[in-house]
Amino acid sequence: MKFLFKRSKKSSESSSQKRIDLFQRPLNSFQSVSQEKHIPNQTLSFKEVESDVNEKIKVFQRYVDSVKEASLKLEELTKMLKAGEITEETYRQLIGELGSQLSVSIEGIFKLREALELDRAKAKLEWAKEKIQMDSLKIQDNMYVDEFSGRYSPVYRWEEITSKIDKVLSSLTIMEEVSILEQYLSLIKDSLGGISSKAEFKEGKELCKRRLNLILEKWASIRRGKMDELINLDLKASEIEEKINEIDVRFAVGEIDRGTYESKISVLQGSLKNVRKEISEIRSLIDSVDMKIFRCQELLREIL
Repeated sequence: MKFLFKRSKKSSESSSQKRIDLFQRPLNSFQSVSQEKHIPNQTLSFKEVESDVNEKIKVFQRYVDSVKEASLKLEELTKMLKAGEITEETYRQLIGELGSQLSVSIEGIFKLREALELDRAKAKLEWAKEKIQMDSLKIQDNMYVDEFSGRYSPVYRWEEITSKIDKVLSSLTIMEEVSILEQYLSLIKDSLGGISSKAEFKEGKELCKRRLNLILEKWASIRRGKMDELINLDLKASEIEEKINEIDVRFAVGEIDRGTYESKISVLQGSLKNVRKEISEIRSLIDSVDMKIFRCQELLREIL
């Protein structure tokens, strides 16, 4: 237990509050800045957007790291409780502190994800505007843009911002995100994580509901693609099995010698094994995500 909590209860609570404040301050600053700078049809400053996006990405990653840390500790606490190393009272006391860290970080992840998705959309619009202007100049002035100049053009720089946002948002897989959502909803249901007031409780539920709907839309598309992959892989497996049967027959009638037979069979069986492994992994992913989404829907019904 020492590696989980090395300080007294008082100092631990103080540290937990400091951690929450540390995360909450930058998130609140993003929200206030976003509201202040929201002026319709205003031309965006690339430097301002880049600086804002970089800071959001930095805090987003901090939240992700915090969630992973808290999740590992929660798992360890559960193991210790089941093994009888700690009492139920101690477990609930310690999990409450971790729950506070986890709930703040998860809310931060979801809110910053929404903010970054909005930034990405704005960056794409700016890219389109700059691209039209650049193409127009090329036509009017027969302008040639070399590779060096192109890399420092507004078009390329907006592309860089979009790519940077895409990279950080894809750092959390859909499986990881739905797992985080399930864990957060469980904390809300158990009234843990420092969610004490009705306003905070309601905000947490609405945040989860909104994020789950977006995940469902995204997963529906991914799931269709995975099902298509399974169909193609099943066909591929059947083709390999047919080839294996053909080689068996050719060897049985003496059409090929043992050396050729063993060589061909080895290659085909290796390919079949890889295909079956891929099929198993995809099916496992589909089942796991479906189950977690179902669990999240159940939790939402239970706490609404």
